[in-house]
Amino acid sequence: MNLLTAVERIDANTARSFVHAARHVIDALLIEATHVRQAQTPAPRDYNEADMSRETPGGGWLSHDELRDTARRLGEAIAAEKWTDGVLCTLQVLRLIGGLG
Repeated sequence: MNLLTAVERIDANTARSFVHAARHVIDALLIEATHVRQAQTPAPRDYNEADMSRETPGGGWLSHDELRDTARRLGEAIAAEKWTDGVLCTLQVLRLIGGLG
């Protein structure tokens, strides 16, 4: 079974709720990214302390533009009540950030 077939089998009310929740999460990520950029200053370096790796994850980083594009696509899906499109859009973003295999 492919992803589209699985998504089409989801109840419309469930898909609608999922799309609305995903839109809120994407909006929150956009707001947080803006706040981080505005408040970001160079951190002091303590070379005796372990630090989290700053290497790029396997799938790469999710860019601000990708988040904005996702928010736009989710908004369009909500306005047109195309819940399947919204679910697929959200699943694509989750795949980008490594939430889906």
